[in-house]
Amino acid sequence: MSNDEAIPPVKKLRQKLDEFAARVPIWSLTLFTVDGYIIAHRAASERIPDGIEMAISSMSAGLITISEDFIRMIDASKTFRSVLVDSVDEAGVLNFSILLGTVADNVLLSCVFPRTTQLGLITFELETLGNEIRETIREWDVKLHSETMT
Repeated sequence: MSNDEAIPPVKKLRQKLDEFAARVPIWSLTLFTVDGYIIAHRAASERIPDGIEMAISSMSAGLITISEDFIRMIDASKTFRSVLVDSVDEAGVLNFSILLGTVADNVLLSCVFPRTTQLGLITFELETLGNEIRETIREWDVKLHSETMT
């Protein structure tokens, strides 16, 4: 049995977030289910207040609902994948962004990153991380949405 097989899935997912934060200049990552259950969180900057993962997961539900409604208005056969929220300072200069996206059935990932980090890098790296998360969830052999409660 390899070391990975002995690691509980949540610990393994947290390790993946830690590895991502060590490699990519971000402020935070939060992995959570659509019903608000926090699976793993990694704050990588002192700018991120304690407990923000709960706020991110709860506010994301409304943002996803709005996004899904907009998508259905244009093409009802399409589904939500991701949404980008930008913040600016008083002069209108981009300060930080939040990228929220689906990584697996009923599992979402939010990433808060500074303007100095290129969106293309974030998108590419999050896609790779999403693939790793999906694989871990498959190994877990559990449908998170049906097995978690808030």
